[in-house]
Amino acid sequence: MNQKSRLHDFWRNHGIVILIFMVMSLLSVSIMWHYKFIVMGSDMHFHWERIWDLRESLVNKSPFPLVALNQYNQTGSAVMALYPQLGMLPIAVLSLVIKSFIPLVYTVLMLRNFFALLVAYFASYSYNHNKKISFVFASGYTLAATILFHAVISYDIGRSSSMIYLPLILFGFLNLLEKSDWIELSLGMSAIIMCHVVNTAIAIFFLIVMALINIVKLLHKDKLIALVKAVVLTVLLTALYWIPFIIIVGNNSISFPPSYWKVTGTSTYIWYLSIIQNSVGPFFNVINLLGLVFGIICFRRLGKYSKQLLFVGIGFLVLCSNLFPWDLIAKTGINDSLQFTWRLNIIPQLIFCYIFAEIVVKMFKKETFSWAAIVVATIAIVLLQLQAQTSVVNQTKNSFELNHKFVEDGKTYRLNNNQDFHNMIFSNVGVVDYYPSAAVKYYDNTNNHIATYNGNQRLKVKLLGDGKYSFKAPVAIKKMTLPFLHYKGIAYEVLVDGKTVKTTADKHALLTISHLSAGIHHVQIIVHRTKKELLSYLFAIIGIVLLIAAVAKKYLLRRV
Repeated sequence: MNQKSRLHDFWRNHGIVILIFMVMSLLSVSIMWHYKFIVMGSDMHFHWERIWDLRESLVNKSPFPLVALNQYNQTGSAVMALYPQLGMLPIAVLSLVIKSFIPLVYTVLMLRNFFALLVAYFASYSYNHNKKISFVFASGYTLAATILFHAVISYDIGRSSSMIYLPLILFGFLNLLEKSDWIELSLGMSAIIMCHVVNTAIAIFFLIVMALINIVKLLHKDKLIALVKAVVLTVLLTALYWIPFIIIVGNNSISFPPSYWKVTGTSTYIWYLSIIQNSVGPFFNVINLLGLVFGIICFRRLGKYSKQLLFVGIGFLVLCSNLFPWDLIAKTGINDSLQFTWRLNIIPQLIFCYIFAEIVVKMFKKETFSWAAIVVATIAIVLLQLQAQTSVVNQTKNSFELNHKFVEDGKTYRLNNNQDFHNMIFSNVGVVDYYPSAAVKYYDNTNNHIATYNGNQRLKVKLLGDGKYSFKAPVAIKKMTLPFLHYKGIAYEVLVDGKTVKTTADKHALLTISHLSAGIHHVQIIVHRTKKELLSYLFAIIGIVLLIAAVAKKYLLRRV
């Protein structure tokens, strides 16, 4: 069969589903976009600082910097290297084309939902070859109110992006067990690693649980070989993240985001309210509950692995709840890393959406009844999502418009236009996370771009972007500490008035230059790629080549 025939068959089999997904994606932002504002999510400032820094690095032709040369008050924070960037890249690229902020945000969300629908659908279809189940699952999972929480209310780009690829992990692992296929699993793990660290750990924990349940089957030679292939390809594809991470964390003591609270489980009352109100939050929703109830009532109708997933999903629910004794591990590293137990909800949400879809399709033996159940389920899913959008709008419209430079004053703001966006992103609010530990004490100076010279004399420098500064030295300066962080393992070059000068790091992990005359000076800090960092690019290229070869062998070169 030639490629033209394959494309024809593909469109004939899945074309109508793709068209419906396009309509669903438009509907998934329609109400919010109509009101032409967006809530300033709790993490929006943090993530848009990262997005804008990446965007400016593309404009300045120095892409994927390890440190912030444009945003975070141009402090040189390693947040760019230590927090994965995959979820930001499409937004940064689109921001070069779409100049108006509100249309940009909702276009991104619309495209995100369309892509997520496709990923969930084809990941499921690769496992069960059932278009009906895959369609209902993709719709229920992607259009859930919980997605609006992660993508809008919280505006956590890393977390919401990583959730797109969870179906690849679920069905990729099941494909490995059933058919020794490993490509989907490797793709899913690679994408999640490049999006969000905590969700990566949760996904690995889920895979370990499933592996232990199926350990006898997994120990077969063909399964082990497939698993090794998946792991090796994942390591290669994600080298762009883990090699710089090891370079920085291995050579520096880093101040990671702290937890100011004790992790506790969610009460059943909160679960109850979340379900009956279809709340835009990180907890359960109606479709998840129906999946759980249907799974228990129709247990015998479930497939072998769906039965396993039901028990795993219930186990994760217990972990999320106050039934689990979280107090016993409150003083461990899990408290700081997990921060909120509702982060574990991403697994039962995934599982029960699939069980819901499986039961809805298999509930009736008669074809017309089965189609009627699918139509009713789809309409209900869309209506619940539209209601969730309305809830977001009602919650947002009473917020304060951000018509001044953003400050952390505890208020909830909304953004109406480009000026509001600029007020948010070009404020003086900074983040001490990912600083070298030695530099934390001097955060205020660094964040407010204050240099010190000749002892404790202070001098405010002007930020020019792309690692460039200017200042006027009132007197000859013997030694000046710049408001720029220094990380061991990163190669810096400092230009003063266009000439490379010798630089050192002081005991507070700040870059220091010497022997400046009185007058105006221009400084530029350039971050070069080290040999170890270039190795990450080599590994990634090898991984991409191997992936293309594996995909071509599986999908393009197969005989009919």
